[in-house]
Amino acid sequence: MRRNLLTQRISNMLSYCLLLAIGLTLATASTISAEEKSPSLEVTGMEGKLALYHTVKIAIANLPQWIAIKDNDPSKLILYIDGNALRGIRGALIENNSKLQFDLKRDPKDKEAWNALLSRNRDDFFTRMVPVTLGFENGVQVPSNVKSTLIVINRSWFMIFVISFLIAILVFWWLAYKSDIIRETGPQPQANNQRKPYSLARTQMAFWFFTIMISYVFIWMVTSDLSNLTASVLGLMGISAGAGLGSAIVDSGKRSDLGTVKEKRDNVADEANKLRNEIGQFTTMLRDPPPAKPEEIRIKLEDKKTALAEKEIEITQIERRIKDLTAGVKPDASERFIDDILCDDNGVSFHRFQIAAWTIVLILIFFVSVYRTLTMPEFDATLLGLMGISSGTYIGFKLPKQQG
Repeated sequence: MRRNLLTQRISNMLSYCLLLAIGLTLATASTISAEEKSPSLEVTGMEGKLALYHTVKIAIANLPQWIAIKDNDPSKLILYIDGNALRGIRGALIENNSKLQFDLKRDPKDKEAWNALLSRNRDDFFTRMVPVTLGFENGVQVPSNVKSTLIVINRSWFMIFVISFLIAILVFWWLAYKSDIIRETGPQPQANNQRKPYSLARTQMAFWFFTIMISYVFIWMVTSDLSNLTASVLGLMGISAGAGLGSAIVDSGKRSDLGTVKEKRDNVADEANKLRNEIGQFTTMLRDPPPAKPEEIRIKLEDKKTALAEKEIEITQIERRIKDLTAGVKPDASERFIDDILCDDNGVSFHRFQIAAWTIVLILIFFVSVYRTLTMPEFDATLLGLMGISSGTYIGFKLPKQQG
């Protein structure tokens, strides 16, 4: 009985092992068959210039055999450059299905990928070597030993860019020196060969204008992206423009007050002259011939003299006011650019130094960010608020001077 049971167990074990061996054999045969049916792809070469808005041809080993298998779609193959997937462009089969051709263009899907590829935080300024391969949506990449030179910046366009802006800056510097484009508003100083001082607000506007324009054109030249302005950049432009506008309003307010007071003086002077003429007429009437009612004429004469005395006192007060306002409106003579920017009537002022220092710091950060990431920097609301406070303080300190 026991021997029969042992024999049966051994028979069951042998049967199980036999079935397992058969299963492994079938699985191995199926895998080998699948591998034979789906040949492996490999990128073997690349033709063309690896740069935006150029065409490249990728040579792929076993591509015709791979395409012949059902459900293998070559349009699903994605171009990978330096590990960045360009999902917005698809390849086209060429040369008897042995190569894929890709037109390298900027697609909204690939904005971050192109920014990563073209940013200059490594290698040469104009070009760099990058691996090129193909892959799938799931991130699996085809084996490749192909490397190519990625053209980050076209040298010819870069030279045109540099020369153009150097000329523009030199022309603006000449205008700033010869004209009043960034000087204070109002008339020139009375002394010969003297000019109005440079305006801090207008100088800040000019700095931000050139900073943003140069950055915008540089990003467009490298990435062909025309929508690279950000809300914080517009905020910075608005703050600098607001400072310039506020400064101009305060300065024009000085001249407006002076003009109003002068007009009032002229009106009072006309009234005084009219009273003098009337006093002369009444005086003549009292002398020759004697009037019928001399007392009435004398009373009117005294009233006119009293009114004239009041007008003369008012004119004296107005003249004093005009003198004070003229002293406040009278333009100072320019000394040096740095002195004009940082100094007021009391010498170097902290509020001017503060706005100048923050402007320089943010411009340096701006250029470095654009150079490294090819995007306009995003300044948060706190930093924009700080710039707004600095500009508001600058305008506020101009007001007491405006009031004489």
